[in-house]
Amino acid sequence: MLISGVVLGVVAGWATGGRIARLGDLRISWWPLLAVAIAIRIVAPMFGDSLIAWVIGFALIIIVALVDRHLPGMAAIASGAALNLLVVLANGAMAVDPAAAATVGATIHSDGLHRALREGDVLTFLADRIPVAPIAGVYSVGDVFLALGGFWVPFAAMRRR
Repeated sequence: MLISGVVLGVVAGWATGGRIARLGDLRISWWPLLAVAIAIRIVAPMFGDSLIAWVIGFALIIIVALVDRHLPGMAAIASGAALNLLVVLANGAMAVDPAAAATVGATIHSDGLHRALREGDVLTFLADRIPVAPIAGVYSVGDVFLALGGFWVPFAAMRRR
């Protein structure tokens, strides 16, 4: 959700008169750590059920967002990643509501992070329960915060005068 939020933020910033060149002025203090987090998220599925890789990815995103909390949108990114991390640590995975997935024709990924919601899971109100039909996905409250923050960071940077 973070990456799609960023892409939409850039598009919306440009569409509303923002300048793409202003993204060059955006200073993310620990951007190499963010790059590592993104790389971990991309390669984690290649290592099977490596939940630790997902946890490290979430933790690195939280750290970078907290360091740069002065930037518009970073607090939402930190909050979203923290909410998702909380659910994952509490349940050993990101629980996905099978009924929500069926509503939009989504499949529950076997990527080491996601699994079907089970009886006994905790914090289920923060799990992947929000069906999004246009993209056949099921998302969590944390994902929504990640997307909003990811949108706001480039949008605000591009619109800054």
